[in-house]
Amino acid sequence: MNKRWKMLMVAAAGLATAALVSSCSGNEFEAATPSIAETAEPAATTATADEAKDRLFWKPPEGWVGDVMPFSDNGQIHLFYLQDWRDGAPGFHPWHMAATANLTDYSYAGESIPFGEEHEQDLALGTGSVIKAGDTYHAYYTGHNWRFPQEGKPKEAVMHAVSKDLKSWTKAEEDAFYAPDGYEKDDFRDPFVLFNEEKGEYWMLLSARKEGTGGVIALFASKDLSKWEAREPLSVEASSSFFMLECPDVFQMNGKWVLVFSEFSDKKSTHYRISDTLDGPWTKPEQDVFDGRAFYAAKSGALGERRFLFGWVPTRQLEKDYMKWDWAGNMVAHQMALGKDGALGVKVPDEIDRLLSKSAELRATRQLGGATENGDTWELDGTAGTSGMIFAKMPQTAKITGTVRFDGKVAYSGLVVGVGDDPEKAYGIQIEPAKDRIRYDAANGDLLPSTEPDVQVPIDLEPDADYPFTIIIENDVAVFYIGESALTTRIYKMPGQAWGWYSRGGKTTLSKLKLFVPGA
Repeated sequence: MNKRWKMLMVAAAGLATAALVSSCSGNEFEAATPSIAETAEPAATTATADEAKDRLFWKPPEGWVGDVMPFSDNGQIHLFYLQDWRDGAPGFHPWHMAATANLTDYSYAGESIPFGEEHEQDLALGTGSVIKAGDTYHAYYTGHNWRFPQEGKPKEAVMHAVSKDLKSWTKAEEDAFYAPDGYEKDDFRDPFVLFNEEKGEYWMLLSARKEGTGGVIALFASKDLSKWEAREPLSVEASSSFFMLECPDVFQMNGKWVLVFSEFSDKKSTHYRISDTLDGPWTKPEQDVFDGRAFYAAKSGALGERRFLFGWVPTRQLEKDYMKWDWAGNMVAHQMALGKDGALGVKVPDEIDRLLSKSAELRATRQLGGATENGDTWELDGTAGTSGMIFAKMPQTAKITGTVRFDGKVAYSGLVVGVGDDPEKAYGIQIEPAKDRIRYDAANGDLLPSTEPDVQVPIDLEPDADYPFTIIIENDVAVFYIGESALTTRIYKMPGQAWGWYSRGGKTTLSKLKLFVPGA
């Protein structure tokens, strides 16, 4: 993907200091020294997630997580990712790696594959994948040099590195290849490699653009993982309107093949398609997204029989809720699940659910409008306006569970956080029945039209039905799970502030409402 690359091109053109400060979420930056080594050694410094204070939504001790490239091996998921230093250097996004066996404890190994020198194709690294063949691990990644088009050279290439231990990697520069005739030369990235057992060959899926048309998932094949032959692009239903289909990923689930890709646009959603065979066609389900724009570039990894989607939730400029989204942030994982009629959905990862098992007191500090309490059930009558209840400070790490039911008159019902003296100025993750969606609104945020929410996820909603939900909170990141969908967002105003639930326009019933924090 290339939003960050475009930002750094502007910085290099002479706006470096001002543009970089305005695009980052903090004022402290650590300089990254470009590496010219052909073989990358792992960083000497390691840190646990506890030391980084980001256990559920992981990030490294310094810098931020960009696109994640999971690789499952020996009972662990090795999470290679694009490290975002935000230092303004010409080279950027080296591959770093963290590993986990349970999604609540991570070991950070530091740098895996460095970016190259300014005259080399991989001045910046992009997304790719890892596969094992025999006793050798193969990493395929995007080599991106934003200066090359000025010299008449392609901006992007597919590049190759090998390793015996997943730690030390040697670049196989002779295996690099570029977009063939018929494809645009500067949009050719995100290689994903798998072995096609039926055909006895390796397949590589690529995010690309056909000349004169639009975004496609290009297909290449190889017998030896070094030389690749172009095939016809995948047949992906309802994809012709996408500028790019980024970060493709393929896996099997419930007897079907699943193709995941991300939409390069203001919506920035991760989509999926289904097929009976790798040859396609890849058909679109009724609801083809798992989450909203604040969970991007999702790719999958497995622990045993369970599969997870790993994406990232972005920071915001200057760490302000009303500012634009940055590129990169914290890693977020969803556990994949089968929903109605075989559709795919997401839920809280089992390990995170178990970790947040200690019951905490739910103490209401205020009631607004027609709000009444009966044990763990709340009736919120917003027929005449707004009704709600406000609780004490949100714990730093928490799980909120319950069941919500609303009548046909409810316009909005949902979680509010960052509640001060005026609840109307709080931020909310809202259920909007009339538009069959959940939404998050940040005042004056980003460049979306004012009539559109900052983050939104489609979901079928019917009045007078019960909808169980789970909300996971850690620091300023929140994930709202309801039905088979999730809405991920970041809310800087949330930590340490009061929170609650409200109903507007009609009656909402909240039952079995409970708050949990990490157990001993």
